[in-house]
Formats: sequence, structure tokens, C-alpha cells
Amino acid sequence: MLFQKKKPNDVLPVTIDLNDDHFVLNGKQFKLPVRISELTEILGEPRIVSDRNKDVKAYKERICEKYDLSPEKYALTDYYWDDLGLLASTFEKKTVHSLIVKLGDSKKYPMDMPKYDFSGTLTVRGKNWQDIVEESAVTSGTFKLKLGTLHAYVVRYGKKVKDTKQFQLSLNDDQKLEFFDVSE
Repeated sequence: MLFQKKKPNDVLPVTIDLNDDHFVLNGKQFKLPVRISELTEILGEPRIVSDRNKDVKAYKERICEKYDLSPEKYALTDYYWDDLGLLASTFEKKTVHSLIVKLGDSKKYPMDMPKYDFSGTLTVRGKNWQDIVEESAVTSGTFKLKLGTLHAYVVRYGKKVKDTKQFQLSLNDDQKLEFFDVSE
């Protein structure tokens, strides 16, 4: 613990409530996909990462195939709000398709995570996220929490609620993903 980085004290307070077809971020309602510019307006400027390891590159190839995208045109870029414990994944550096809330150390996860854990308030349909995970009756591992047109992948490495490492909010597989015009 002697050399561990300390989280800055002047971090923006963040509240996120996940709902059936939208999420509310600091009182403003959003639907996925959302423009990255709308999130940066609330959260500030993020750290931007486009370099990928082989696991993430394989994921990109599966997404291109699923949505009939040209790999040359498609750019999977992540936006990190390290101090807030948030990560947004985008298509073409504009269309956010996934929002990740980091709740704990995720060393087993194949991609880079925000430097710090989320310290804001996370709720699901107005209920504390810990209560939702407890009620799920899933004892370990990653599971899909269906919300409606959205779902949250809940990543957990253990049997207890405290072992939950992240919530990844995404559209359900049966939902059509709309892309924003990159020229806008």
C-alpha cells in the first residue's frame, strides 16, 4: 500500500441509475447508443485509447461480422474517466455502445480498465446495485442482468456481492444498433 496511487479528492460526484431502456447520469437521461460528446459534456475530458491487445482485436472482428461493418472504417476506441471509474466503448470514435462501471480490481479482464474504482452512486431501477446482485441468486461468474432493451453484464470473481468487479451496460442482442454519422 505504500506506493499505491491515491485517488484525487476533487472528483466529480457521479450518480448512475440503470433502467429498462435508458440510463440516468447525474440527472440526465440517455439511451444507448449515445454520442461520446454527450458524455464528455457531463463527465469532462477522458483519456482516449485505441491500441488493442489480441483479445480485444478478436472482439472487434466479431462485432464487425455481427453488424456487417467494414474493419477499415470501424474504429473501436475507448474513453476512460480514470478518476471516476468509468469507461465508454465507441464505434467510429463517436457512437457509444457500452458503458462500464468499474467496481473493483479486474485483473482477469482482457482489456484495460479505469485506474480507480467507481466511487459514485450506482442503482438499478432505483435500487442499490448490491441488492440487485444479491437478489439475482447467481453465486459466481459473469451473468447477464436483463433490463428491457438494455442489459448489464455483471462481472464477479467470487461468490459474494463484494466480489463484483464491474457492470457493463449494453444493448440486448436483439436490438438494432444505430451508428451516428461520423461527419457530424
